[in-house]
Amino acid sequence: MAGLEAGRRGAMGRASVEERLDQAMHVFWERGYWDTSIDQLIDRTGLHRAEVYGKFGSKRGLFEATLRRYREKVIAVFLEPLGRPDAALADIARFFAGIHEGAVEPERRLGCLMINTASEVSPHVRSVARIVSKYLDELAALLRRACVNARKRRELRSNTDVDQVADYLVGSVVGLWVLARSPAPDTVLRHYVEGVLASLDGWDPKRGDVRLGDRAPGKARGAQK
Repeated sequence: MAGLEAGRRGAMGRASVEERLDQAMHVFWERGYWDTSIDQLIDRTGLHRAEVYGKFGSKRGLFEATLRRYREKVIAVFLEPLGRPDAALADIARFFAGIHEGAVEPERRLGCLMINTASEVSPHVRSVARIVSKYLDELAALLRRACVNARKRRELRSNTDVDQVADYLVGSVVGLWVLARSPAPDTVLRHYVEGVLASLDGWDPKRGDVRLGDRAPGKARGAQK
């Protein structure tokens, strides 16, 4: 019985940490790392100052934990179309359509926490830069694999440089999330994504004009504000 009770307390403790990480994640997402104070984190999350330093070591440690949580909980939903080993051109289109659909939601005009961090924090904090770089490398690898599959299926031309295309698409993801955070109207985001998809179609002579509505999947499930 004692072991069972201890297990229950441990599970409750883990759930509490996850919930508070989610709350901290939203504070950093809304305000950015530099403009978020320990007092604001304590007020929004219910963490005590001693817990922040005891569990995470510092504000930076808490921020890095929220970045990892964001990768697991939010980014994973958007990456789902690229996750299959046989993902190809249509899955790249679904991936971008999913980002667009999430980005134009009013609460999403905060952009992407990971991409915001790439420009705001990474140049100044090496440990944070490593987390962001790991994500960008993972994204590039998934996009490259999809491009390799697409080339094998002759959805892309046989001489397509898949490394170049993958790097271009990573840059497009960054650009889309920066636009999402700007005052640009939703139509600008739509046209941006349609331009990215059209560039992919340009490598496939069998395809014609593209409109985002032709490709968009259902709303990404599980994405959190």
